[in-house]
Amino acid sequence: MAKRLQTFFGQLGSGELGYMGKWIGMATLIGVGGGLAAVGFDHLVDLLKANALARAIELETEGLGQVGASLGLLQAFADNWPLFFILPLAGLLVGWITYKWAPESEGHGTEQLIRTFHDLGGAVRKRVIFIKALTSAITIGSGGSAGQEGPVAQVGSGIGSTASKAMGLGDRDRRIFLLAGASAGIGALFTAPLAGALFAPEVLYRKPEFEGDAIIPCIISSIVGYTTFTSITGETKAIHISSEVLGTLTQGDPRELLLYLGLALLCTIASLFYVRTFNGIHGAFNRMNWLWKPARPALGGLLLAFLAVFLAPLTGEFGVLYGGYDLMTGSIGGQLAISTMAILVVGKALATSLSIATGGSGGVFAPSLAMGALLGGIVGQIGAQYFPSLGISPASFALVGMGGFFAGVAKTPIAAIIIVCEMTGSYGLLLPLMLVSVIHLILARGWGIYDTQVNGPADSPAHFGDFVVDVLEKMKVGEVIDYTSEVAMVSQNSTLRRALEVVAGESASYFPVVDNDKRLVGIFSLSDIRRIFQEVDVQDLVIVRDFMVEEVATVKPEDSLDDALRLMNQYTIHEMPVVSAADPRHVVALLTRNNLAAAYHQRLRDLRRS
Repeated sequence: MAKRLQTFFGQLGSGELGYMGKWIGMATLIGVGGGLAAVGFDHLVDLLKANALARAIELETEGLGQVGASLGLLQAFADNWPLFFILPLAGLLVGWITYKWAPESEGHGTEQLIRTFHDLGGAVRKRVIFIKALTSAITIGSGGSAGQEGPVAQVGSGIGSTASKAMGLGDRDRRIFLLAGASAGIGALFTAPLAGALFAPEVLYRKPEFEGDAIIPCIISSIVGYTTFTSITGETKAIHISSEVLGTLTQGDPRELLLYLGLALLCTIASLFYVRTFNGIHGAFNRMNWLWKPARPALGGLLLAFLAVFLAPLTGEFGVLYGGYDLMTGSIGGQLAISTMAILVVGKALATSLSIATGGSGGVFAPSLAMGALLGGIVGQIGAQYFPSLGISPASFALVGMGGFFAGVAKTPIAAIIIVCEMTGSYGLLLPLMLVSVIHLILARGWGIYDTQVNGPADSPAHFGDFVVDVLEKMKVGEVIDYTSEVAMVSQNSTLRRALEVVAGESASYFPVVDNDKRLVGIFSLSDIRRIFQEVDVQDLVIVRDFMVEEVATVKPEDSLDDALRLMNQYTIHEMPVVSAADPRHVVALLTRNNLAAAYHQRLRDLRRS
């Protein structure tokens, strides 16, 4: 069966339908797989939620509930003692599974997706698909502050990679379908097909770049994944917003943009705290060599339990457990006080770091959106309170905060903007979304939540070969050679002794041979004379013409460096004569691999700076 599919997709890629046919066929297949994986993963998370923490302490929200003011913290500890067993036990189980079976399923899934694309040729082990789904479901189902979107992106990417390997596709195609699988999972689970399609090609790079070749397959797989998921589950929105709130989502008075600018600044400060906290906890736990590695997420779970209980008297039914969807809906609906939202921003950053950076398994997508919603809710409520004449809708600020915060912290401005538009079904907030996202992206360019991102395609190992050719094709031989440096040429009638005298005074390895009119007739290298230069008896008898190579590879000043490199590789040489365009036997300079490499790296540095 696999061989038949390989033949079929091979025909799609090279036959009448062309390469686009292979994209459509594979992307559709991967989209169905990604959609089904999203359904299964979502069901597994719900199952564990219902039978773990929720059953043990009758938890119905992300917070631990309101406790009496007089008893406060002590009452919270007494009422929620199972938390101190369930979270560490879940962390220990996750740590042991990842340590023993798939270390790459540790952490947030998008990070591993990016690493796989850049450094691993798009290859994902089959076991990761199942282990990532299981460990993330355990982390989230037990109350860990983690999202489902990152794990489902890694699960979907595993499906794309596995399908590509089964079809016998190469590294380039495997990388593309790796992203297509991730898009299928995100588009399905977040019920945002366009955002899902754009997120995977965009998240690879810190700078505003897309993996262009992957966009069409990602769009197809995301649409198919979304359709598969919604057809089975009936869910069409990840976050349900009431029609009353939807009617208020707009940016009316232009003066509101000043408040949105303040929101962008607040997002920048919060994202710096979030990233530094996450990386700091990750580094601290990695340095715990005295602690068995699988026990580290267990310690993280224990600290999360203390944090959740400590916040209970302060935040009531809203808390830092699970992915943060209650925080999003509460911020959008205006159900949270400003002080509570401020506490929860800090608490959610700490909780997410303790759940994932310690060695747990989950995503940072949803927690980041939750923090953005809280930040937007703070600014929106302050604006509505102090500037009533503007008619400010705090819900609008909460939604813009979601997109704006995630855009800067994940370096995905386009996907973040589209997510909010798809969630609301409206482009009424497009202007403030763009403003907050871009300002946050610019101000936060020095940090981000995904350490495996590279600046741009030129910095990705996946594109090293592409960019060498692209840069060298646009550079000419005449740009890099030194016309002022005299080429050491040897007459074809010179004796070996005379040739050795010339060679001894030069640093070159190759020497053009010319006739009496200084016209090129051959070439020799140091290796050509190495075997005979010790023969003193023949040094005055052998002439250069006896050992030179008559077939000379040459380039002209107007030839591209790509052509020059191709000839060097073809003839296995390190230097070659540059001849005049008017006279192909008139040597004007010598081109070396060192010249070529230095020119390439200088041009690449110039391109990066520009």
